[in-house]
Amino acid sequence: MEELAGRYANRAVRSVFIYTREAHPGENYRHHESLEDKRQNARAFVAHSKLRRQVLLDDLEGTAHCAYGMLPNMTWIVGRSGMIHYKSAWTSVADVEDALERVLDFQANRAKRQWVAFYSERSAWSTRDYKGFMAGLERNGPQAVADYQRMLERNKAAREAPSEDVGPRVPGNYYEPEGGTGA
Repeated sequence: MEELAGRYANRAVRSVFIYTREAHPGENYRHHESLEDKRQNARAFVAHSKLRRQVLLDDLEGTAHCAYGMLPNMTWIVGRSGMIHYKSAWTSVADVEDALERVLDFQANRAKRQWVAFYSERSAWSTRDYKGFMAGLERNGPQAVADYQRMLERNKAAREAPSEDVGPRVPGNYYEPEGGTGA
């Protein structure tokens, strides 16, 4: 995201990073008990990740995190008027760049082409740098690694357990579970 932010800085695009909470607390980077704890962890993160973007600190209650959906690694593109042009539950640089190009094209051409904004949803995929992720857990401490392993084991057990789950109940989603009658 740093490279992307640099490429778009001269195109009236401002990129900020909101530091909300310690995603995987451990012995080295614990849950924040004070705003000073949070500042110290954020500074260490900025230094390690070589962030050049502006970093904003959420309060200890997570007010910004709650307002923006409480998901990890979210990305939003908000226009000057406050219009939400893009939001994603996970950051994919290629997807964000595609969205930025579309937003900038829309802004430049909406009047002469009589374009009107509309809402859309889609799914997308992103690869995970597993080695980098694990290195981050290890940097946070053995507790972070152990907590993550326990979460993986719980998820595996839940997937293997018999379930009455009939799939998501979303309008327009015609998911049919194996052996089921449809939604």
